[in-house]
Amino acid sequence: MDPCLLKLARSTVAFIAILNPFALSLYLASLMDDLERRQFFSVLFQASLISLVVFVLFAWCGEPLLVDFLAVQPAALRVFGGLIFVVVAYNYVTQGYKATVFLRGDLDGLPSSIALPFMIGAGTITQAILTGKRHELLPAVLIITCTLVVCFVIVAAFKIVRDHMSGPRERVFLRYVNILARLNGLIIGAISIDMIAEGLKLLWTRPLDG
Repeated sequence: MDPCLLKLARSTVAFIAILNPFALSLYLASLMDDLERRQFFSVLFQASLISLVVFVLFAWCGEPLLVDFLAVQPAALRVFGGLIFVVVAYNYVTQGYKATVFLRGDLDGLPSSIALPFMIGAGTITQAILTGKRHELLPAVLIITCTLVVCFVIVAAFKIVRDHMSGPRERVFLRYVNILARLNGLIIGAISIDMIAEGLKLLWTRPLDG
């Protein structure tokens, strides 16, 4: 595979892991029950657009704001992002989809506001900044767009399947998706440890480079 495409694919997978559409699907289960399929898809689409704008904004100017204006070293950002992801991973592994309550907040407003408490959080914002740092703007936008499209498809598919399930089958389905959410925590944990190790290495060697 072309190295550039491989790099894009890795960044996209990392972003999808942080956004965690499986946990998002489970936490929005009650909203799925309250809304008709077309209404829910409309709400999810609006939330995805809001998230796209916010993520692109942070990918574009988040890192320059921290590095140029606040004089924060990029390596420090990598370490901090890794620490955030450690917390995210720990909560997913130990609590499954219920960790989303802790990470995203509560749903108190209109359905169209689900982007803010559920999709846009400390972990995803940090990932957007790191994506903008690792890639040019156009590839970063492509990564973010692909991530949100995948998220939309998975959550929409969850809604369709859930509408056709009831009783024991639904409980079994939710159980297996919850397992996927926990496994996703292991992926996030591996990504976070790599980020911390790389960031500490850069911070340690920078003074030696003068």
